[in-house]
Amino acid sequence: MRLALFPLPVFLLPEGLTRLRIFEPRYKRLVAEAMSTGQGFGLCLPKEGHNLYDIGIRVEIYNFDQDENGFLIIDIKGTDRFTFDDVSSDSDGLRHADVTLIDGWESIQMTPQYEFMLAPLKAVLTSIPLHVEQVNQQGFNNLSWICQRWLEILPVPADKKYWLARQSGPEPTVEFIREVIQ
Repeated sequence: MRLALFPLPVFLLPEGLTRLRIFEPRYKRLVAEAMSTGQGFGLCLPKEGHNLYDIGIRVEIYNFDQDENGFLIIDIKGTDRFTFDDVSSDSDGLRHADVTLIDGWESIQMTPQYEFMLAPLKAVLTSIPLHVEQVNQQGFNNLSWICQRWLEILPVPADKKYWLARQSGPEPTVEFIREVIQ
């Protein structure tokens, strides 16, 4: 699958939500492509220079609007992690790449030993209007989902988030969150 890439310092994982303000013509074109193909687009963390981390998240647009200044506002949801290669750049600077989807973390039932993560996460997410409905719908019974939301909101360097997200499951993230909370 070939996707347009949006390099942005926003860290998102499967089922994560965020809102973007779109004003550059190339990214308006990215939104139009994503809507017309139904494939979404790729959100990638930038590194120094014009480099990107080699893993990204495919996102879908589930809501859009215009703000008071006429800028496009889109709400997106992470669907799949991916790796990519064969990056090309169009004349306006919009990048496209061939992406290979990566399996997500397996769903793991919450147990009492992980409950230390729940109350602080709910408090943070319910303070963000975009996440209130998600918090009400989510049963907070999936350890992988909980760890992914923590990775999205923790103010830690991108290298650390990237390393944790590349792991095959949430266990290293659980230990990291335990250290942060305690």
